[in-house]
Amino acid sequence: MKNIKVEWCMNFIKKTFEKKQCRGIEVGCFWDMAERSGLWERGTYGTPMGKALEELTKVETISDENGNCLYTVFRLA
Repeated sequence: MKNIKVEWCMNFIKKTFEKKQCRGIEVGCFWDMAERSGLWERGTYGTPMGKALEELTKVETISDENGNCLYTVFRLA
C-alpha cells in the first residue's frame, strides 16, 4: 500500500460529509467509499484512515424503538 498521510484522510472525511450533506454515514458505506478513494485497503488495521476517523468522528449505533441495533454510523464529532 502506498504511503498515505493522516491529513489526506482527514480531508477526505471532511469533504465526504460536506458533499453528502448528512449527519452520519453508515460504517460499511463509508469504508466502501474510502476503499474506492485509494486511501484505505480492506483488511488493514491501524491505518491513517483509522487514525483520522478517531480524531474527527464518533461511532453511533442506530436502534429501533425496541433497542435492537439497526446499523452503525460515523458522525462528525
